[in-house]
Amino acid sequence: SPSDLVRYLASPFSSWMDRYCLENPGAVTPDEATEDEQLIAQTGEEHERAVLDDLKSSDAALIEISRNDPAGAREQTLSAISAKTPILYQAALESGSFAGFADFLMLDDSGRYQVWDTKLARSPKPYYAVQLCCYSEMLADATGAPMPEKFGIILGTKERVEFRVEDFIHYYRHLKASFL
Repeated sequence: SPSDLVRYLASPFSSWMDRYCLENPGAVTPDEATEDEQLIAQTGEEHERAVLDDLKSSDAALIEISRNDPAGAREQTLSAISAKTPILYQAALESGSFAGFADFLMLDDSGRYQVWDTKLARSPKPYYAVQLCCYSEMLADATGAPMPEKFGIILGTKERVEFRVEDFIHYYRHLKASFL
């Protein structure tokens, strides 16, 4: 998943251990999440839900994709994209060995989709670009459309920050090749 790339960027060893645990169940016991980590995750989920609620209260049509059945979620995502639904929440994307659920796909003014992610932080972090480049690449592969020109982050302050994919795509591709 795009999160695996971010973990690899932060610590190749941590990434290796994640894979080792998957391939060798019971060989080692991963650390339990601390109370602080659980609280941050919960607060992040609340932020994402608040952004979703704000978008639902706007005039734009929005579809929530169910994460229960990945194959069905991908079909529902592609169907909503074909119908040009303005906002997709939890869009299921897949390309090659990568798959994941993008927080939001939003139509831009030119009628093309952009990937948007919610982050609890008050300012963008460099690794956000890696995750969003991966989702943007999966979106392009899934739709057969060119790579989105931009992606965005909705910060914990509710500020929206947009970035050009081209500014990060080459670094992302280098990191992805190293990871694989």
